Amino acid sequence: MKSMFLIGFFGGVFFLIEIFTGLYLFYQKYGFSVEKTLVYIHGNPDEMIRGKSFLGLIELHFPHFLAIFLSVFVISHLFYFFRIKKLHFYLAGTVFLSGFLNFLSPFLVLYHKNLAFLKVFSFSIFFTSVVFMVVYLCFITFLKIRQKC
Repeated sequence: MKSMFLIGFFGGVFFLIEIFTGLYLFYQKYGFSVEKTLVYIHGNPDEMIRGKSFLGLIELHFPHFLAIFLSVFVISHLFYFFRIKKLHFYLAGTVFLSGFLNFLSPFLVLYHKNLAFLKVFSFSIFFTSVVFMVVYLCFITFLKIRQKC
């Protein structure tokens, strides 16, 4: 039992490393600004940056959609080892809704430039809620290990 919780704890730590790598890559691509988001999706002929097409966005986002949501699905199901609370449902719902909005927003920005803020906002909510979920899961895992010892 103790080894199972240790695996979960260290898995959470490695998942945090993965999610902070995603933060860095998002910063490099979108820069947390509406202008850079528009340039990435619509392109800029002055800087020789090509815009994305609908098919290009699907090719890019579909594999990421599957991988990220599978990871979040596995992490959120680790809450079943603990007593179920309303916080777990709210946290999982926030992560899934903000994540879905994060993946949907480039397609919306492709056709409506005014929604570029949605990409930055949805990623910020998604990132914050995933980090909180993993840190909270590591914390309650540590408490459970301490309780068993």
